[in-house]
Amino acid sequence: MMMIMSNKLIHHKKRRSQSLRMNKRRKKIVPGSLMKAVVRPGSGESRPAEGEQVIYHCTVRTLDGVTVESTRSEFGGKGTPIRHVLVKSKLILGLLEGIPTMLKGEVAMFKMKPEIMHYGEEDCPVAVPDNFPKDSELHFEI
Repeated sequence: MMMIMSNKLIHHKKRRSQSLRMNKRRKKIVPGSLMKAVVRPGSGESRPAEGEQVIYHCTVRTLDGVTVESTRSEFGGKGTPIRHVLVKSKLILGLLEGIPTMLKGEVAMFKMKPEIMHYGEEDCPVAVPDNFPKDSELHFEI
């Protein structure tokens, strides 16, 4: 019985710690640091909620249109979409905030400033190759 209470306490502390880190990261979002343009409207009215799985393709481009990374085979990727559970999976802040605004089937372009991608920073949940343009403003097509 004591062990169960201990596990609950540890779980509560872990969730609180994650929540504090998330709030610290969200403070980096300032007006103009994350912008969204709908490329193709989605269907329905529901948007993904915390804890739900989302499946999507992602193409990352520099502002001059050079593809940096993609899941789509036509842009050099493997053709396999990404699967994440919102808030529980490791996502950069811009996608963590942007994806929940989308409808099923929607294609959107997110323009992100480096400070909300935070690649290379200690608290960044996503590892990227050394040659990734971490300090550049990028477009993420989701």
